[in-house]
Amino acid sequence: MLVLLEAGSHAQQPGPAPLTFEGALQLAATRNLAVEAARRQRAIREAAVRAARQLPNPDLSAEISRDVPHQAVNLDFPIEIGRKRGRRVDLAQEELTLAELDVLTELRIVRREVREGFYSLVAADERVRLTEVALDIARRLRDAAQARFETGAAPRLEVLQSDLGVTRAETDLDLARSLRAAGASTLNGVLNLPPSDGLAIAGSLADHTSAPSYQAALALASASNTDLKNFDRQLAIEQRRIDLLRAERLPTPVFSVGGVFNAPGEFDAGARAGISIGLPLFSRNQGEIAGSIATMSHLRAQRDATERVVENAVFGVVARIEAQRRQADAYLQRLVPTAADLELLSEESYRAGRTSVLGVLDAQRSLRELRIEALQAQLEMQLSLAELEELLGAPLP
Repeated sequence: MLVLLEAGSHAQQPGPAPLTFEGALQLAATRNLAVEAARRQRAIREAAVRAARQLPNPDLSAEISRDVPHQAVNLDFPIEIGRKRGRRVDLAQEELTLAELDVLTELRIVRREVREGFYSLVAADERVRLTEVALDIARRLRDAAQARFETGAAPRLEVLQSDLGVTRAETDLDLARSLRAAGASTLNGVLNLPPSDGLAIAGSLADHTSAPSYQAALALASASNTDLKNFDRQLAIEQRRIDLLRAERLPTPVFSVGGVFNAPGEFDAGARAGISIGLPLFSRNQGEIAGSIATMSHLRAQRDATERVVENAVFGVVARIEAQRRQADAYLQRLVPTAADLELLSEESYRAGRTSVLGVLDAQRSLRELRIEALQAQLEMQLSLAELEELLGAPLP
């Protein structure tokens, strides 16, 4: 008996909790492969900073010859003066900031994919539920038609028509379940889960639908949009590059120490020292500096163009979200309840023999279509919110 109780208690253990929208975002941030690849780019840019800190190596040369002198040794030390090394490190560190921006860019994309995938799956679950309700209604009508036929109050044609409605509802249910499985595999891909992994979610299409006003959204986009931040970083990098090019105008002296040995009968062998400096008479990085200045001008123009595109896109998406919110409210508060009442009244009227089965089927069809349209309206609003989040470059407040 004790073993049976233990087995029963084990069988009653709850399964994993359904995944919420916040949980899906956290899971994607830690498991998504594109985000992980972006994080690994930081090591590449950190290595570039280490390379920029390196000092130039000395050159050692040795010579043995039959000619006099028979041996010669020379050691050259290039000594960077000015701020060449510091400017080089500054440029590499400025480029290091792009690693964080790469992660933010991928997180922006993943955030949109999670919202779209999660709420598409919520809509798929709701579509399955609505289709099951439609199937129950169709079966109820078929039973009523069969009962009236058996009492001689309705012809066989009405039974066939109602049975056709049941078959259609069963087909719709099978399609809805298949679409749900396809939507789950899409979200599993974003979360880096196996495509066949069963994914239970908890949420509603009415969740997380608060959107900021246009002015608030525009201010947030100006501060967080990753495209604009990328242009800012590129401008800062080009400025660091110009500073480095100007610092490199100062020549690098090379100090030499060495000596010649074993030169009998020719001259005295011994140590020697010297210095060599390149004279910046012709090339002083003029072309490179002019190229960087032109690049900065081009980047500023691109940033201005992108900022205007973002400004107009934010305005359009915010306006669309408000329109979709009003449309969804109209469906949920007026259209769908009215259609549900009409369906019930038509069914009661048919049972009382005051109307034909065609009127009931038409009422059922109208109710089914309005419920699907209401579901689609809510989903479209979530998709617009996902687009707004991508434009802002940050989660909605």
